[in-house]
Amino acid sequence: MDRIVKYYETFDEWGRLDREPLEFNINWHFIQQYLPGHGAVLDNGAGPGKYAMKLAQLGYKVTLTDLTPKLVELARTKRKI
Repeated sequence: MDRIVKYYETFDEWGRLDREPLEFNINWHFIQQYLPGHGAVLDNGAGPGKYAMKLAQLGYKVTLTDLTPKLVELARTKRKI
């Protein structure tokens, strides 16, 4: 488990999704098909929270979890921006 956490601590997942928007856009297209009109969403394994932020912008109550504390902290920072 430690090896996985260390890998993701050094990996720029938020930047990767910005640099390669096709993945985000395709995933978002399919995510939207299964969302209820409103409510709460658990983003488990959320990384830095790019999808969670989009959901929150749309009014969903989002709970974000990830194994990598550094990414959870990044999500907290992004949320305040």
